[in-house]
Amino acid sequence: MHFLRNGKVATKLWLILIPTFIMTIFFLFQISFQSKKINNLTRKTYYDEVYVNTRLILNAERSFYQAMLAERTLALSGSRLDEEGRKALLREYNFKKGKVLEEIDKALANLRNNPMLVDFKFSGPKYTLYELNDIFRSGFKEWEEAYDPETGIGDLKAKEEAFDYAIDYLNYMTDILEEFSVHCTNAIEKSVSVTIIQSTIFILVLFLVMLSFAVIIINYLRNNILKLTDDMNALAMNNLAFEPHIIDSKDELGDLSRSISILIYSLRGIVAKLSHYADSLANASSIMIRNSNDVSASMNEISKNMEDVASGAAQQAEDSRQLVEEIAILGDAVNKGRLSSNELSQASLQIKAASEEGLKSVNHLEEITLKNENSFQSIFNSINTTHANAGKIVNASSLISAIVQRTKLLALNAAIEAARAGESGRGFAVVADEIRQLSEQSEKSIKIIQAVIEELKSSINSIMEQSNILKGAVSAQTASVNDTKDKYIAIVRTLNKINMEIANLDSVIKNIESSRFTVMSIGSRVSSISQEYAASTQQTSATTVEVSNTMSSINNIGRKLDSFVLELKELIDKFELPPEPAELE
Repeated sequence: MHFLRNGKVATKLWLILIPTFIMTIFFLFQISFQSKKINNLTRKTYYDEVYVNTRLILNAERSFYQAMLAERTLALSGSRLDEEGRKALLREYNFKKGKVLEEIDKALANLRNNPMLVDFKFSGPKYTLYELNDIFRSGFKEWEEAYDPETGIGDLKAKEEAFDYAIDYLNYMTDILEEFSVHCTNAIEKSVSVTIIQSTIFILVLFLVMLSFAVIIINYLRNNILKLTDDMNALAMNNLAFEPHIIDSKDELGDLSRSISILIYSLRGIVAKLSHYADSLANASSIMIRNSNDVSASMNEISKNMEDVASGAAQQAEDSRQLVEEIAILGDAVNKGRLSSNELSQASLQIKAASEEGLKSVNHLEEITLKNENSFQSIFNSINTTHANAGKIVNASSLISAIVQRTKLLALNAAIEAARAGESGRGFAVVADEIRQLSEQSEKSIKIIQAVIEELKSSINSIMEQSNILKGAVSAQTASVNDTKDKYIAIVRTLNKINMEIANLDSVIKNIESSRFTVMSIGSRVSSISQEYAASTQQTSATTVEVSNTMSSINNIGRKLDSFVLELKELIDKFELPPEPAELE
């Protein structure tokens, strides 16, 4: 099991061919054994057939001799035999004479079912069995007609010559049957040998063809699996610069290579987009930090100006009785306040424009982040689908394993039935044992396939873990962008309030400017106006402090965003991307 778990895939596939080789050797041995057995049975059958028919012809020959003896006894005894003896000899003669043709007809009737005997010719006289039979019958007829033992009419010498002639061809019929049995036996042995040789050649050629196909398939699987493994190892090393190996086939390896290629190209696009978006985000963060510093400096200046204005207003309230003498100083202070108000208004407008521009950048960044999140979700869905398909393959291999177990059970039942059958079920027991061995080999192969699938599922789970980490980073990026957007919206709202206060301040300064020329006539109201002005400047100063604090918060957020961008760029820089093609001038 250690070897099956840690051995190479090519070695495991070669192990599958070992049962086929053993089965081929067994079939060759079985064919040779069965052919020899059939040869022996056929030889015995031919010998039995020849023996039966030869015995019939020999019986006919014996009856022929007995008829000849009865005839000679009648011819030579003459009057020495009584009538009863003559009748007995005549009956014996007629019976044996009829028995000759009867036995020969039985033998020929048995041999008519053998078509090979029709054209087989004797090595002596070149006649077939049926031609020898015709010649014998012709001689037998001459023998019958040469002398009549009942009447005594005829030539005994001619009858003896006809007997010798007929008996010779009857012996030829016996000899041709013996020659035919030897000929058929040799032909069967030759046919069996040719059959064994042809079967051996056919099985060897078939085995070589299967071996060639196995070599081609094993090399195909081994080479493509090695190339796909190299691609996955390069991907595990964060290398996206190589060209993935694509298998141009419609099998599972082709689907896997295309899925890996799609994953690599998708990761290239995602990493490139993330790098571009990180650069854009870094620029936006730098701009936001710089603008927030500018706004903070402006707010500090405004705060100082408001303190000066508040101090002047307090002094004016205290020195209301010296209003006329200090009117010139008041005019200068009003002018300074107006200039400061204008500067504050312009700075506020610039801050607002910069904030709106930053808000647009953040909105654009939010759209890009959502697209990235959707792209990553598509990748996660593809990985989940691949994981599910691997589970289906495991289910299929489990089903095949169940079928193999069922086959082993059937083989065991067959072996039990063969054992019950005894000697007649020995061949069936051998086949059942082979089925059992093949089932065990199939079960080992299923375990090998399941081990390979488990390795594939482990790789997919590793990819899913890395994908979940990346998904968390994208989610954190999305949350940070949303937080930045909320801060920008708060800045815009605060700036709107500042603009409203600046407008109020400008209105107050205009009132002071218009009242400066009539201050002598409304001296009694100078004190109250100064107090109102001091309160307004205090409120403006408080608002300025609030804006300054807000700018500090924005500055801190910008620094955090910049730190996050640096971490994101470090993560992206770990991936090796292919060089971009040079642009044509």
